[in-house]
Amino acid sequence: MVEKLRAARLEVARLSAELARAEYDLRVPQARVERKWIKKAGGEKALAPTAEDRARILIVALDADEEYRAALERRDALALRLEEARVEADALCNRLSVILAAMRAESAD
Repeated sequence: MVEKLRAARLEVARLSAELARAEYDLRVPQARVERKWIKKAGGEKALAPTAEDRARILIVALDADEEYRAALERRDALALRLEEARVEADALCNRLSVILAAMRAESAD
């Protein structure tokens, strides 16, 4: 049981690092798309008059970009796997606590 908990915690750590890398990797295509649209428009102000309008335009542009969407899907899948691994580690920890409590209660008798 202890080894399973150790393995689950290592998986959480590995997935956390992988998710951090995926979040960094997501910024590269985002910056590329934003730069392309701003350059094409002739500058930020030419793209849209307000920051809110520019944000909306860039969201649509990002959604249309295959590389960005693939990176976003990878990040989201890793986030889900990380959450599942955390739940598994917590469940194992709880099971181990119950087993230890039962052993203590048995030895007290």
